[in-house]
Amino acid sequence: MFFIGTANKLDLNRTVQIETYYLPRLDLSYLSKDCFSIIIIKAGSLTTKINNTDCYISAPAAICLDERKTLQILSNNSSDVKIIKFNPQFLNVNMIISTIRSSHYKNLCQQHAFFQLSPFLTPNINKSCIRLSDDSLKKIESSFNNITKNLEEQKDWYWSCRARSYFIDIINILERIYHNFYIEEPYDACIKIAISSEFKTVLTYVNTHLNEKLTLESLYEKFRINKNQIENLFKEFLNTTFYNYLKNRRFEEAAYYLRFTELDGEQIASRIGLSSSQNFCKFFKSISGKTPNKFRKESVLKRKNDFELYRLLNQNR
Repeated sequence: MFFIGTANKLDLNRTVQIETYYLPRLDLSYLSKDCFSIIIIKAGSLTTKINNTDCYISAPAAICLDERKTLQILSNNSSDVKIIKFNPQFLNVNMIISTIRSSHYKNLCQQHAFFQLSPFLTPNINKSCIRLSDDSLKKIESSFNNITKNLEEQKDWYWSCRARSYFIDIINILERIYHNFYIEEPYDACIKIAISSEFKTVLTYVNTHLNEKLTLESLYEKFRINKNQIENLFKEFLNTTFYNYLKNRRFEEAAYYLRFTELDGEQIASRIGLSSSQNFCKFFKSISGKTPNKFRKESVLKRKNDFELYRLLNQNR
């Protein structure tokens, strides 16, 4: 199925491509060389060659490809596959591929919180193939279904905005896994392996359930880990408390929605586990010192006034 989504409602003549597919088995004919792709494999396995690097991929997993990476299938035992093909401009109109690949892009990410797209752009092929926990897979599948629903139905003026917001959720999950927020890694000491695995299981759950009521008690009920032990894990590995981590993660998610979508306060509140737009406004202002509307307007204005960004975009036209 093929969809075209408007980059923003003020520029109706500028369209950006995003496509979603449900497949019983991975089929390379659904990929293109001129866009980025996410391949989500729920079951089975693949043996592939990505840019001449052999990869064995066991589900559940996501494969992140940019327009330069080539994928060959050596053996295909995959099933229940979903594919998203996209131009980075679907995330933000300023994310032109040539700008993303410029030496200035890292600075633009810092200045404007652009998506780094690290799992797609990395030269480390193994880090383009991302293991997914059951929680991460469930969240990605839910967002995928919501993207497709909004693209298909286009119920109102904001359909592309909502589709983009769910796509942001997927990109954020992949980015966070890539940057090792909650992916298991080996440690030299045996005790560290156990602690790291335990802690990152908790983090996976927290990061994929930000829209729910999360407390130390609810984590205890889920994992049967002593509440004091959970707090100690947060302090040991992240030098913070559970509630500070949760607060900051919810703020980060809300800030992305404000910067890159037109979701209203009520919609954002429901995405980050708050009960109303009023509570969201108080929450956001308590951290940033600004109302959500002011933060959104200043973020857009900051991009418009960035001379380096303006120069890069105009040189690519």
